[in-house]
Amino acid sequence: MSTLVIIRGNSGSGKTSLAEALQHHYGRKTLVVSQDNVRRTMLKEKVEPRNLSIGLTETIARFGHAEDLLVIVEGFYEADIYGEMLAQLHQLFAPRVYAYYYDIPFEETVKRHATRSKRADFTPEDMKWWWIDKDYLGWEEEVLLSAELSLEATVQLICQAIEHS
Repeated sequence: MSTLVIIRGNSGSGKTSLAEALQHHYGRKTLVVSQDNVRRTMLKEKVEPRNLSIGLTETIARFGHAEDLLVIVEGFYEADIYGEMLAQLHQLFAPRVYAYYYDIPFEETVKRHATRSKRADFTPEDMKWWWIDKDYLGWEEEVLLSAELSLEATVQLICQAIEHS
């Protein structure tokens, strides 16, 4: 049965690392849809309402649903711009929807960003400019991830949710 995992949060919070760890754990039949890849690499789009990456992200995720995959949609995915698309995917994949939001302090995202290979791509000042505090979707399924939760513990948390439903 197709399953949707949504991983959201501010820049540098750990979304990509988590998505990659989940794909490593599950292997084949796992589709990672990265906002950075779709929006920045594939389309060179800006974050603005009705940008082309919204439709392409939904199309790729729908493909995953049709192929009965574990679909991991990860990115900043600001609720005011991407919320409608995420709600449509929620409806499509229900009841197998798991949504996670990295609810961590700005200072922690800066620390995490400093350890990444992409650290030269943008500065802490850029991150502050983009920062949106508590950008929740407001869904019952949305789980808030704290800074105290390690990557390994977060992977385990999500795997248990998927495998026990």
